[in-house]
Amino acid sequence: MRKVFLLVLFVCFALIGCAMAVTTAASQTPGANETTAPQLIGGDIGTYLVTANVDGANVTFDSDYKGVITEGQLAVSVYTTGTPYRMITVEAPGYAVYSANITQYPGANETVEIPVTLVPLAAANTTAVQTSAAAPAAVTSETTTVAPASPAPTTAGSLPFAAIGAFVVLGIIAARSRR
Repeated sequence: MRKVFLLVLFVCFALIGCAMAVTTAASQTPGANETTAPQLIGGDIGTYLVTANVDGANVTFDSDYKGVITEGQLAVSVYTTGTPYRMITVEAPGYAVYSANITQYPGANETVEIPVTLVPLAAANTTAVQTSAAAPAAVTSETTTVAPASPAPTTAGSLPFAAIGAFVVLGIIAARSRR
């Protein structure tokens, strides 16, 4: 009778542990089709003012899409305490892609201007990445490749502990039943 009680008790603990592991993992790890909102860093805000000669050009900082140039400019607000952006890319159909390193960062309530001149593909005679001949103070003419960020590790929850505990209890029960 005591063995049956211990077995029932073990099964209950194992089921509770597995249920907690599934609940914990589901609440901490987004699914493949889910997106999570970026966490706000907070702090003071500065601004990049991207000016370009082509309305409708798309602006990207590192791998973050920031918007479209309208009326010759796009203001991009950034937290001064956040990780600074390293690269700007501006592209529009029919124009060579502009890509440059960002070397100047705005302080609190400051604006850093990044002037961009897109060259038509017919004039550029190439589809390669365009670099600025006379780089402004905020950017350099070097082009680099930005590696994608690795995904954050997920937590396993208590499932491994529940499985180990189950095997230990089964071993104890098996050893006692042989006596």
